[in-house]
Amino acid sequence: MPAQVLELKPAAVPVASVYKRVQSLKVPLWPAALLIILAGVYGWASGRQHPVHHYVPYVGYPLVLDTTTGKACYATTPKPSDDPSVPTGPYIPMCDK
Repeated sequence: MPAQVLELKPAAVPVASVYKRVQSLKVPLWPAALLIILAGVYGWASGRQHPVHHYVPYVGYPLVLDTTTGKACYATTPKPSDDPSVPTGPYIPMCDK
């Protein structure tokens, strides 16, 4: 039974050349590390404050379920009904408002 060998293509830019260029910049380690840590903290905090909302169909087209919050909302303004009565059920808001 022949053995299959995985052949890897060489990287577009060798790691050694990138390392040499970074070393030639003469940037101290602590500001670079601080910048990376601050970027990570900012990304984490912005994700907590403004989570990505994901909507899935709930009952019909205009009504969708926001899986982030677990609440139903209207994707578009629903069409008015022919019945002129006052709505008696709970109020369902528009999405992202």
